[in-house]
Amino acid sequence: MDKLSKVFLALSAIGIPVSIYHAYDEITNYSSGLSKSCNISNFISCTKVFDSGYTKFLGLSLWVYGIVWFPFILALGYWLAKSGTINGLVMVPVLLVGDIFTIYLWYLELDKIHAICPVCVSLYVLNYVMTAVAVGMTFRQE
Repeated sequence: MDKLSKVFLALSAIGIPVSIYHAYDEITNYSSGLSKSCNISNFISCTKVFDSGYTKFLGLSLWVYGIVWFPFILALGYWLAKSGTINGLVMVPVLLVGDIFTIYLWYLELDKIHAICPVCVSLYVLNYVMTAVAVGMTFRQE
C-alpha cells in the first residue's frame, strides 16, 4: 500500500475515537471532568454548542453522523486499497459530502450559536485533511 493511502487510513481511523469521545460528551451532557476542559471561554465551549438546541439534523443527534461517518470512510478506504492504493477519484466526492455538511455546522456555530466546539472543529479539520490527501491521491493517479 502506498504512503498516501496509509496516511488516509490513519486519519480516518483517528476520527473514530474522536467521534466516540464527542458522542460520549453529548450523551452525558459534558458532565465529566475531561469534558469541562472543552469549555475554554464563552465563545470556545462544547457545552454552549450542545445546549444551543442545534444538535439535531434530520431528527438525529449530530454525534451520530460522526460515529457513522469515520468508520464508513475507513471501511471504504480499506476496500478501495485492495488494489494497493486508494482511488482519489472515488474518495474526493464522498469526502466533499462531509465537507459541505461541515459548512452547515460552521454556519450553526458561528451565526446561530455564537460559539464553537473544539472537538467538533477537530472532526471538521480531520475531514478537510482527508479530502486534501484524497485530492493528492487523485493527482498522483493521473
